[in-house]
Amino acid sequence: MITANGYSKDPNIIPEGIVITFGKEMMQEQGGAKLFLTTFIESMNTHEEGAYWMHKCSNLPAMEVDIVYIIVLNRLWAKVYSGGYKRNPKDVFGYSADGVEKIIDWNHIVLSGPILKCSFKRALKGFQGFRYCTKLF
Repeated sequence: MITANGYSKDPNIIPEGIVITFGKEMMQEQGGAKLFLTTFIESMNTHEEGAYWMHKCSNLPAMEVDIVYIIVLNRLWAKVYSGGYKRNPKDVFGYSADGVEKIIDWNHIVLSGPILKCSFKRALKGFQGFRYCTKLF
């Protein structure tokens, strides 16, 4: 588990959130880190009802948490709120130009705003999936 002071294997610590990584490759596929993060910030800070972000995650947490911390380029970057998890969904997300349904059929964590950027620099190595954590900021 990631704590404010490093890592801990103490089984008595109760997780308050999870930490996920926005990978460099994922951001490159979306037009680069700067464009991706700008789009993400705008979507998290919109006040429109139903604004959320779906983050693909093959293994989902076993317990519900309220806070999701995000690592970007090996640094603790921000925190957002968890809107829950979807395991094996078959949700219609939208439609392509030719009217074919776009189906989201991968496990994901629903992220919602507002986003709060980390006010200090903390190096954290990225990883696949998620890690449980205590309050980090």
